[in-house]
Amino acid sequence: MIPTGTGLCFHSLPVTSPSWISPGRLTEAVARFFQERFLFLLLGCYLLAGLIPGPGLFLRDLSPGEISFGGNRTVITSSMLLLAVLLFNASLAIARPAAMFTSPRLLAAGLAANLFLPSLFLIPVSMMLTHWGGSGNLQSLIVSLALVSAVPVAGASTAYTQNVGGDLSLAVGLVMVSTFLSPLLMPFSLHLVNFSAEGDYTASMEAFQGGASILSLLIALVIPSVTGLLLRPVIGGGRVDSARPLLKILNSCSLLLLNYSNASAVFPRIFSSPDWAFLGLVLLFTPGLCLVDFLTGWWIGCRLGKSRSQALAMMFGVGLNNNSTALVLAAPIFADRPKFLMPIILYGLVQHVIAGGSMSLLAGKAVPPAGLDFQSSRPG
Repeated sequence: MIPTGTGLCFHSLPVTSPSWISPGRLTEAVARFFQERFLFLLLGCYLLAGLIPGPGLFLRDLSPGEISFGGNRTVITSSMLLLAVLLFNASLAIARPAAMFTSPRLLAAGLAANLFLPSLFLIPVSMMLTHWGGSGNLQSLIVSLALVSAVPVAGASTAYTQNVGGDLSLAVGLVMVSTFLSPLLMPFSLHLVNFSAEGDYTASMEAFQGGASILSLLIALVIPSVTGLLLRPVIGGGRVDSARPLLKILNSCSLLLLNYSNASAVFPRIFSSPDWAFLGLVLLFTPGLCLVDFLTGWWIGCRLGKSRSQALAMMFGVGLNNNSTALVLAAPIFADRPKFLMPIILYGLVQHVIAGGSMSLLAGKAVPPAGLDFQSSRPG
């Protein structure tokens, strides 16, 4: 007990939380953690898929039902819903959609590259494998690389473009235009590979060119993208921008779950009985295709673009493909043939390694980004 008259006074102090654990700062810190360590988290998902595939297989088999339209029917899978979340969030972040079309010539060149590069690369690959005794793995390698090259531009290209000071308007335009046109462009690209490459891939390719696959593209890509663009004015740009760290976390988690669930059907078989000859071919030609895409995008940007920023946007736009879309389309068709899924999964990892290395090399030369206010947390 403190005696009176001592001159001592006691005041109650307000109890406040440290600023570093406020909800806003905590969300930003978590979003930054995912962004900075995404490659390591992705590798962890692949390792987990090989060692503990059970939860991934359970998630992969979840389905709210099926949908029919125009005589075509497709099952709505959890992978489709995760991909829809990625595309919805990406389009929701676009503040000025009209700015996507400021470089129509480069947009057309980027789409043309995505159409014709797969054939130009896979023709000599198919000839080499046919004449050098690798025809046993020809179907799985050619079909998987053709599919992952035919899908739209990855949303992650916008994040890499912005980080190196590239033309963000052009980057977003490549993503959204290739996404909207994917039901038309993807079947054409696959048909071109089937027609020009050595060997007959009709049976495998036709599975992706039917109405069911186009319906899947509409559900997982086009409809979520259109919905995001339309809802941003309704929700309010300020509210969307304030929720950006939370959207980045949701994007990262969706992408990691998507890769884990599909890898769970592939990696246990690879770990238990690896086909070293096939893995060698995958490790040779998958990075090769990635490098050709990146270098071609840079070359097109330098030849047709007006600035270095446009060349950077073209490099990442042509170099990065939405392999999540390829997984969503291929997983139900090749569920019992993991060789068709392995190159697609590896492609997703390799393209981020190349993009990350390019970004590190260019980091010291970056200039303030031009274009619209758009951020992505690697949707694809």
